[in-house]
Amino acid sequence: MDDDLDALLGEQIAYYRARAPEYDEEYVGRASWDRFIDELPITGDILELACGTGRWTPLLARRARSVTAVDAAPEMLALAGQRVRDLPVELVAADVFGWQPPRRYDTVFFAFWLSHVPPARFAAFWSTVRAALAPGGRACFLDTSNRVRAVETVLPGQPAPTVRRRLRDGSEYRAVKVFYGPADLAARLAAVGWSASIREVGVALLVGAAHPRSG
Repeated sequence: MDDDLDALLGEQIAYYRARAPEYDEEYVGRASWDRFIDELPITGDILELACGTGRWTPLLARRARSVTAVDAAPEMLALAGQRVRDLPVELVAADVFGWQPPRRYDTVFFAFWLSHVPPARFAAFWSTVRAALAPGGRACFLDTSNRVRAVETVLPGQPAPTVRRRLRDGSEYRAVKVFYGPADLAARLAAVGWSASIREVGVALLVGAAHPRSG
């Protein structure tokens, strides 16, 4: 099962590498989402996980002392680099599932990433986030809610909840996609030692912030 899950995650990375030139099309007409960055407790030194093309990175940088932005796809990071040339941003090429933070940060941020974390890796992922946070720090995130299930092609018999993704050239890939509502995600986080405030806004968008529980 671990080999099957690793193969699925490898295909997910391959998908995002191939999708890099098309990725920003998803955000056309969605500039109103930017305001949620200002509503989240984002401050100080920021670690951005799965930064993609850097769609959110400049918005983070204007609120930060520094941003460290991590992504597994070099093609994504190349596009992100064009966005952040004159900003206090360090880009790091690494697979989030195997990478360990070299220091601590005031904020860990990720957008449209948590739903791509397999349930079997959920606890370990949040352990990495915990290790990355300075005392009093917060994890902040945006993601799709479970309402998007209706428009997804869900594939049966996979090692994790999985959907099919198709690019303009017709190529198809598998990607992990876990469908969360605000309450069930908050409960899942509570089970691994986090307190979270999560709300659903607009059409199928989750906005959340979490901190580790003491003790």
